[in-house]
Amino acid sequence: MSYLDAPRIHFRGWFQADVSTINNKVQMYQNESFVPAYQDFTASNWNPQGTGIFRLMDCAVTGGFLDGRQLAAGDDPVVGMSLQNAGDRAPGKLVDLDPQQQMVSEIWGMQVRLLDAAAQALFSGEYKPSPFINLWQRQQTGVMLDQKLAAYYQSVLEEVRWADAVGSPLLEALKAATRDGMLSIQFNVFGYGRDPKIPRYTQGHAVGTIGPYRSGEPKLFVPGRQMVAPLNDNLQPPANVQTLQAKLAEDGMSLTLDFGNSFPIQDANSGLLDIGTVLVAVANSNPAAPLTTVDASAVTLVGEVPYTGADWYTRTAGVQTFDLSQNTAARGLLPANPLLLLSPVTNTTTYTVLLQETLDGLYVRADQFVFRLEPGETQEVRLYATKFGAPLAGAAIACAPNNDLLGGNGGGTIAPPLSPPAKVPDVGDPADAVTYSASTATGGDGWATLRLSASAQGPGRPRGYIAGQLYGVGYQLASQPAGYVSNMFNFVSVLAYSARTVPAQPTWWQDIQPLFAQFGNLYPIMSRYVVDLGSYDSVVQHLRILKLAFSLPRHDANHMPVTRDLSLGDRDTILKWLDTKGPDGLPLPGTPPAPAPAAAPAAPQAAAPAAPAGPPGAEGGKTAVIREHLRRAAASTGGNQP
Repeated sequence: MSYLDAPRIHFRGWFQADVSTINNKVQMYQNESFVPAYQDFTASNWNPQGTGIFRLMDCAVTGGFLDGRQLAAGDDPVVGMSLQNAGDRAPGKLVDLDPQQQMVSEIWGMQVRLLDAAAQALFSGEYKPSPFINLWQRQQTGVMLDQKLAAYYQSVLEEVRWADAVGSPLLEALKAATRDGMLSIQFNVFGYGRDPKIPRYTQGHAVGTIGPYRSGEPKLFVPGRQMVAPLNDNLQPPANVQTLQAKLAEDGMSLTLDFGNSFPIQDANSGLLDIGTVLVAVANSNPAAPLTTVDASAVTLVGEVPYTGADWYTRTAGVQTFDLSQNTAARGLLPANPLLLLSPVTNTTTYTVLLQETLDGLYVRADQFVFRLEPGETQEVRLYATKFGAPLAGAAIACAPNNDLLGGNGGGTIAPPLSPPAKVPDVGDPADAVTYSASTATGGDGWATLRLSASAQGPGRPRGYIAGQLYGVGYQLASQPAGYVSNMFNFVSVLAYSARTVPAQPTWWQDIQPLFAQFGNLYPIMSRYVVDLGSYDSVVQHLRILKLAFSLPRHDANHMPVTRDLSLGDRDTILKWLDTKGPDGLPLPGTPPAPAPAAAPAAPQAAAPAAPAGPPGAEGGKTAVIREHLRRAAASTGGNQP
């Protein structure tokens, strides 16, 4: 079961992602070339004093689904209740894996609570850290600096605690349906504002669903039917309908699809664009190639998607269930034929195919797809393969390096006349620092395991001024039809930490200052308002709070650093330094480095090139990375997208 199963609740509201944008660019990690002006506001550095906070804001239950019926206000007491984060601790944190991999930003340390009118928690759970997925340019227009990309998060709430009495038939049914103390949660994020002059600065829309979880199923995606669309150069699907997941009920009597991240919007607050009539259908046969048009005689209709309804998206979060109890033809076809999303062609019996289920219904996805590996550590990637939504047994899965969406500088340009930026390092080198098998295979339950192992010595320092190294691990079914459309975001991202031997007596200047100065540069809000991480005198005045923050587990919202990019060796070195006192009762300062020789006068520089046309920052960050990937993919296929 998942959030697409019944019973489920839908919610809508806002989210805040108060990210620090200085660490978006990998060159900012080099202490030697860092200058204070990097901490100023610019078009590509639009939130230099960000705290890293991620939280849900003003979210409320707007609808639900129970006993085959969509619920609205007045149908169940849960509709209208408030969905909030923790009330007695810090909010969650939004964490990139690395400045050279910002396509898998994860939420760490977030609690989710459902509160009744008396502000009593009817349930609360810990959000399992997970990254967003399925980025696309959903928003057609926007104000300066608007983030037009949208995506969604899917995970589970763990350690769910329920009130003894919830006073809601829907919640009672949800409590009874879920297993292992977990709930399935998914929410779409879009309309994010990056311009300080607008009210939604650092905020965007959140629309989502909470449903039951069943033992043994994936936690970060739906084990169902997958409809995958490629992206064009504008980061939009050809038919302007994005990838979605669907699920056929176990009894075959209903079909549920999630359109929450699928339909375009005009601007951040406009609502869904009307792209015409959209129909769900099942093909009458199993085509061997992607379809662009079909005749009415070749499909069996399931129903129309009522997405243009005034409050449909608010009440349902885009999750639509179709009753199949009277549609015997569709029920007979669905086990072996693909789902289609169609738009009728005027005055014909033909339909345009907006979206199609993966060829032959084949699909494989890693459940968790972001990993951090210490030297000598091994972790397991769990992969799940299906055919038309059913577990695919005995399927070979091929695995190989895939760094297509990794690398680069991670953000926009660094404008003159600031200090020349450091060189952008390469990723994936050395290749043997992370190893894994070239193939694995699914068991009878559709699950396969791939073991990722970091070498005992780690990758070293191949990136010089930034520790660790990034590796992308691609995977696909070894046998899949020609013309198969893969989801470009389905690969595993790995950060392999550099090895670090903890010194017997670590000192400030030799061991700690290079680490602390880097984080002080990247998070000026810390150094300006809490503790100056570049100053020994300031740091030793805050020993207790620093020891606490560095001692907290990685999943804790107050874990330091917020970026979660310290190896255990670096972290243990910091903790040992905090505990190792000199004669004055303070941690050892060590010997300051000798002053660097004066630099020769710089040669006159040519005038900076004119800024590109369009909104500032529009070509940087995630958008630029995806576009570069699409350009390379098109070049390798002779101009045709895979």
